[in-house]
Amino acid sequence: MAVKLGAEVGQLHVVNGVRQERTPCVGVFEQPTSLFKRRDQGRLFVIIELTGDELGRDALAEDLVQLLGKTYYNTPGSITAGLRAALRAVNSQLLRENRGLSPLEGRLAGVSCAVLRGSDLYIAQAGPALVYVSQRGEVLTFPDSPPPTDWLSEGPAAPLGRQRAVNVRFFHCTLQPGDAVVLAQAPWARKVTPQQVSAAVSYTDLPQAMANLQSLIGQDYETTAMLLEITGTLEQAPQPRPRPRPQPLPRRKQISVAEPEPRAPSSTPEPAPAPRAVTRPSRPSVSARLRPLGAGLLALVALLLGGLRRLLLRILPGREEAAPGRIKPARARKEASGPSSTLLIWLAAAIPIIIILLVVGMYLQQGSNRQAQFNELLSQAQNEYELGQVNAGNAAVAREHYKQALTLATQALEMRRTDAEAQELQRRAQEALDRIDNVYRLYDLTPLYTYTDPGSAPGRVIADGQDIFVLDRGTARVYHHTLNELGKDLQETEVIVQTGQSVAGGAVGELIDMAWRPDGGDHHRGSLLIMEGNGRLLEYDPILDIVAALPLGGLDQWRAPLVVGTYFDQTKTNFYVLDTGLNQILKYMPTTNLYNETPVGYITAEGVDLSGAVDMAIDGYVYILYGDGRVQKLYLGQPEAFELSGLTEPLSDPTAIFTANHGDSVKYLYVADAGHNRILRLTKEGGFVRQFRAADDQAFDQLRGVFVSEATSQPKLFVVSENRLYAFSIPPESNPE
Repeated sequence: MAVKLGAEVGQLHVVNGVRQERTPCVGVFEQPTSLFKRRDQGRLFVIIELTGDELGRDALAEDLVQLLGKTYYNTPGSITAGLRAALRAVNSQLLRENRGLSPLEGRLAGVSCAVLRGSDLYIAQAGPALVYVSQRGEVLTFPDSPPPTDWLSEGPAAPLGRQRAVNVRFFHCTLQPGDAVVLAQAPWARKVTPQQVSAAVSYTDLPQAMANLQSLIGQDYETTAMLLEITGTLEQAPQPRPRPRPQPLPRRKQISVAEPEPRAPSSTPEPAPAPRAVTRPSRPSVSARLRPLGAGLLALVALLLGGLRRLLLRILPGREEAAPGRIKPARARKEASGPSSTLLIWLAAAIPIIIILLVVGMYLQQGSNRQAQFNELLSQAQNEYELGQVNAGNAAVAREHYKQALTLATQALEMRRTDAEAQELQRRAQEALDRIDNVYRLYDLTPLYTYTDPGSAPGRVIADGQDIFVLDRGTARVYHHTLNELGKDLQETEVIVQTGQSVAGGAVGELIDMAWRPDGGDHHRGSLLIMEGNGRLLEYDPILDIVAALPLGGLDQWRAPLVVGTYFDQTKTNFYVLDTGLNQILKYMPTTNLYNETPVGYITAEGVDLSGAVDMAIDGYVYILYGDGRVQKLYLGQPEAFELSGLTEPLSDPTAIFTANHGDSVKYLYVADAGHNRILRLTKEGGFVRQFRAADDQAFDQLRGVFVSEATSQPKLFVVSENRLYAFSIPPESNPE
């Protein structure tokens, strides 16, 4: 069951307060019928305001309305292309009418066109024009500002008939049953307010709404308007007729056989089959369109074969039983068999040809239907792209049009993958979306390393200079990768820690998480800290290539440790453990280079809930990322103001958050948003700055880890997605975003 929108139309032409029967300045057009399939161009509504002497003005207005409708439906391409061509045709006709006349003597026009297709209303205007759309008590006005009162004014609202260039303004909105659309001439803007128009036409029937509009305009103006009351009906599938019961054919009486007694008819009639509810799709698929054709062709083949069978039964010798007393002589039977054999040969030769022709016709029809569907998708995509261009001043509206254009162009490419026009339209729509969403596309993205062992699930990634460390929780390993001198490829990869490995006389337990301990203060060189489930902190020194075990204090406080982090405060490096079971962040402060003292609880505020947390980043402030897309900011254990803003799409399944763990070496926050296959760059107050996406979004379809080095002359971003490690350079902050 689908909603089909229609419109009840009322026309109002008032002269000195009196409603006129004729409304020469308006037109309502239906799409012309055709033997060939045509794209859906919708229903067209037109209103024209024409200046000049009354003599001949109405006749010219009627001619222009008809010209506009004819040109629109005869113009190939999108809806906007048809409307633009129609308005240009009106302008050309007016220029011919005004040839040799001064601007004060010639006729000028303002035009509003509205096309209703499905639930979409497309509006095109040229010159002084006005359209109101009343939706659930609210009113939209197109254009936003009142039309000019001076017909000689320049600019976007310059009237038709003055110059060859035509400035067409396009708008779009979505309708639903109960909405009302008023196409009005410019004087309405000077006489009434949009709210008065909305009150006059909302929640009332068409005759009363027309009377309300007439009372609004009063007796001082000569003006015209057209009202569209949007209606909706539920399309029901046609009820199947009960099939009539077949009646037995009367038998021939035979002398030697007695007729049976007629059976008394049953007193209970056979129930008709219950009708099934069928949902009519809004746009039939190709297979749905071909199903009736295939059924018809099969029925035709069955009919031909049935007729052939009956013909053969009649013409083949020896098939009919001779009636008693009418036996043909043998010679007669032999002579009769000659023509039958010849006809049989011809029919036998014709049947394959007929079947081949039917199959070829089916394939041709199928190809024609696919071509029509492809052309319709491409036309709609082009139309949405053009609407995005004309709404460039409203980023939110333009984005929706570009997004729809991209979807339609992609659907068209699924039908014809090599079509150059569809590929170009898809590219332009994607580029327009990227400009609005501030997307930096990552081209030529190739993995630095692929983790091929069964069960691999790499996640946390940390980089320091040429050293890259990746924690693979799936195989319980920590990898150490070394970049070459150019920083573009790996020159070495090794596993430095794995579960079950013997370190300092004990087996390594479950690998929980890892963090980087920068050099400085009480620590002379950077090292990697790895927390394992047996309660030890493993430290890897990449210079000496050794793993040591450091004792941890306060193990009796642990419940469900999830994430670890570090922060260097110029003198020492503190170590933090986010424990969701304890609902606390444990803070370890080093003593003589060890973390063996009992930790303190970092969170001091009540009401902080760590359930659902997935990651943590520290730069003096603590940022907690939640799986539902929230980010909480803490300072000295207390919540700080933080709000995600400027995102065109909210976070969906975020998996990692990153910022520097020492000083101000990283200016931004970075979030791996796995649900939208992107890396977000945010200010540390939550404002959106930029997003990074792969040229092929599938490369980022399972984001698990992110690390950024901003301090170098060429900032690098390291990403772990699915079972691959990527590294790429990003423009420095000085480059335009």
